[in-house]
Amino acid sequence: MNNVSKSQIRLRRILRWIALIVGKIFTRTTVKGREHIPTEGPVLFAGNHLSTYDPVLMMVYLPKNVQIVGPGDFKLLWPANWIVENLGLILTKRGAIDRQSIKQMEEVLKGNGLLALFPEGGTWEKALEDVKSGAAYLSQTTNARIVPVALGGTYQVWSKMARLKRPRITVTFGEPLPPVQVSGDRKTRQQELQDASVDLMKRIYAMLPEADQRFYDEIPRQRFAAELSFTPEVSLSEPMPDLSGLTELISKPNLFSPLHRNAALPLKPFVQRLGRYTPADEFEQAVYALQDAFNTTFKGYLEYRLGDEKAARIYSELETLLPIAQAAVKADAAICYTPRMWVEP
Repeated sequence: MNNVSKSQIRLRRILRWIALIVGKIFTRTTVKGREHIPTEGPVLFAGNHLSTYDPVLMMVYLPKNVQIVGPGDFKLLWPANWIVENLGLILTKRGAIDRQSIKQMEEVLKGNGLLALFPEGGTWEKALEDVKSGAAYLSQTTNARIVPVALGGTYQVWSKMARLKRPRITVTFGEPLPPVQVSGDRKTRQQELQDASVDLMKRIYAMLPEADQRFYDEIPRQRFAAELSFTPEVSLSEPMPDLSGLTELISKPNLFSPLHRNAALPLKPFVQRLGRYTPADEFEQAVYALQDAFNTTFKGYLEYRLGDEKAARIYSELETLLPIAQAAVKADAAICYTPRMWVEP
């Protein structure tokens, strides 16, 4: 495998067997479509992505010589961070064009290799159409076939395994698709790649269990809002915003987890139990922490995952919350953040 040492190959084999045994004990996993797995490249395996368990499934059920693409833009939690650092994965910095990682992926495919990645770009909760065009681009530039991989039942699977619920997992390999073709018109090329990516996700969607299909169906119909309450009461000079953007960020576990778990930002007012009040200075600190993160370590995080419009809304809401928190600090008050989420018909 490209740029993978012998020690990393041995480690992959060991972890492959450990993951297979753990999967048999703690999950009920069904695999379909093995006959669709090519052993010769260039082939791109493209799966949906709702959990950090997904690359484990790729490692276990794909050929041993497959090269897997992983995240390289922020530190993961243990043991995922150790695996990413020691298995020789291709790490990509999301939120910007990472030419170095793209070059590595192209080298694998142009060398008739096997590459596995997730076209959605990450595990955060998103609509089916919110797919990135990277897989289609790589297929088009390297003439690689694409094998759609439907990974069902993996959302929040780690917590289910920890509670010994033995969740049902499905891994379904679809028939290989021919390399993506686009016209020579530069003006339409990006849209053609995006259309091919959406078509790929629809093929994956068709192979998913109904529960996972409903999950994808509901995401675009989710609506968010929040209320702030104070004790004692605080007089505000401006109307309270609906906080729909911030609440969407907070209400999606996979989207918010890197901020409060991986980066360990002081976000207690947004993650504690509903109905709990926190001192206003802690609320102010949480707002400052988010603003600083989005300007430094997590710059581009929101734009890549939610789009420019929602990112701008969240920045604006954080800006609006600061004077509210400061007024509450002066009044020696506590603040309760109460999020609401509902699904429109």
